Amino acid sequence: MATIREILLGGKNGLFASRSALEITSRNINNAETEGYTRQTPLLSPLPPSQVGVLFEGAKRERYFFLERRMHFEMQILKDFETQRDLLKRIESLFSDTEGSGLLNELDEFLNAFEELSTNPEAPALRQNVVLKAQAFTFRLRETAENLASIRLDANKSISQYVKEINSIIKDIALLNKKIAEFEAAKENANELKDKRDLLIRKLSELIDINTFETENGMINVYIKGGGHVLVDRDRNFELRVEVDPNNKAKVVQDSEALYKVSYVDGKGHIWNITPFITSGAIGGTIKIRDKVLPDIIIKLNAFARQIVQMIGSIQARGVGISHIKSATSTYSASDSFTPINSAGLPYNAQAGKISIAVYDESGNLATIFTVNYDPDVDGIANIASLINSASGNNGYVNATITPDYKLNLQAQNGYRFDIFEDTGGLSVALGIDTLLVGKNVFDIDVESIFKEDPRLVASSSDPSSPYLNDLALEFAALKTKKVDGTRTFSDIYIDIQSEIANSVSFVDVEFSARKLAVDTLEREIQQRSGVSLDEEFIRTIQFQRAFEASSRVVRIADEMLITILNLAGG
Repeated sequence: MATIREILLGGKNGLFASRSALEITSRNINNAETEGYTRQTPLLSPLPPSQVGVLFEGAKRERYFFLERRMHFEMQILKDFETQRDLLKRIESLFSDTEGSGLLNELDEFLNAFEELSTNPEAPALRQNVVLKAQAFTFRLRETAENLASIRLDANKSISQYVKEINSIIKDIALLNKKIAEFEAAKENANELKDKRDLLIRKLSELIDINTFETENGMINVYIKGGGHVLVDRDRNFELRVEVDPNNKAKVVQDSEALYKVSYVDGKGHIWNITPFITSGAIGGTIKIRDKVLPDIIIKLNAFARQIVQMIGSIQARGVGISHIKSATSTYSASDSFTPINSAGLPYNAQAGKISIAVYDESGNLATIFTVNYDPDVDGIANIASLINSASGNNGYVNATITPDYKLNLQAQNGYRFDIFEDTGGLSVALGIDTLLVGKNVFDIDVESIFKEDPRLVASSSDPSSPYLNDLALEFAALKTKKVDGTRTFSDIYIDIQSEIANSVSFVDVEFSARKLAVDTLEREIQQRSGVSLDEEFIRTIQFQRAFEASSRVVRIADEMLITILNLAGG
């Protein structure tokens, strides 16, 4: 049978246990809406049979680590797709052709202008319309490419910001690891510190794909899933940094601003490029769009632009307009005067062929025609100039020279003008002279300057003696339906680019929705197990209040018994 002393001690333990349990319950209620807070359950254990009452042993975090790890994995994938979706929707908006306002509409209007020209080749206004539509189309094409490059630059800035956030988070995790170890060594409650750390780890998983490992002293190590690079090792953190990658240009096909790579700095100061190892999270999704999706679109749009330059240029260089050229300089610079055309760093190659030049007097009468045969695998621009100057029938009508920046300049003799026609091998396109459209790539595609100055140079006829014919105008117009790559029209090529983007958006939307559902389901399950239910906490509050009152009653009764015994003994 328990002695009065044991009863008093048991009552005291009960009071302490009930009071501590009420404090924990009160903490749960106060933090019901606190982000990342985990419900705590008082740990009460009965004393040995020889003793009376219960003992308070601390508080248990109702944290289920297997659920939390699943949440980390799902959050990484969710943020990956969410970031991809947001960037893809920006890309998709650039290729929208709603209400006849997109690039496809500009292309149609450009080619339709040739069809209108074919109906009345005598009208200068229709040639001016061709040039205006060409300018509108090339401007929209350049603008689209520039906007794609801008999205890459924006994504690049986001990556830099993500790296700053990651470094801040892992620094805080390392500090919390240290505090938690100190608290646990001192047998103090570190549960709320662990909640803060768990919240940081979840936020980190939204940014980058990670794994975690808990050590024996309550610390958590964090490392990048791909490659295993350690971000947090107990109370130490290892920073990430962004560094310029000279091999990754924003415009892909043209020299431009270099983008960042993500580097890891280990404990010995060694720096490692870990960009390929980052596969999910917000930063992983951003890298995928920046370094895979956008470059692929830019490359395809660039190929589309170059095809148009070549196709339009090859037709233009086979005919004449109703006005003729006084002086023209090739658009592209060769590496030097003597290296063969196809090896001189020019953006387009040519084939062996011939080029004819028609010479007109100031009244527009055909004075002479001369022809030059060329081999771009043998002839450099200096040789081309020499062949033109020495051609039979030239007789000094057209003088060819090389500019200091290695361009070909053609100058008509006073009182005369000239026109290039019947270029069979693409020399005009290779040099960028008398081709209507020029541009090494999609970022500099434009209307050749001589056509902006005199739109009447637009060719409609292949016969230099009859410039008002419409055979070439019809050939230009036929590009609307011509299978330019053997299977597709220009419109088909552009629509294929649009479709690929739309399919990517659709795929990412589906994956995002699926991951969102998984995260929401997991969150509900975690809340059910780890979250605070006010109803349950109020019930526990009543239970522990009653237990506190019962322990108080035990102490009071034991005290009364002791006084009674003492009085009897004294009596």
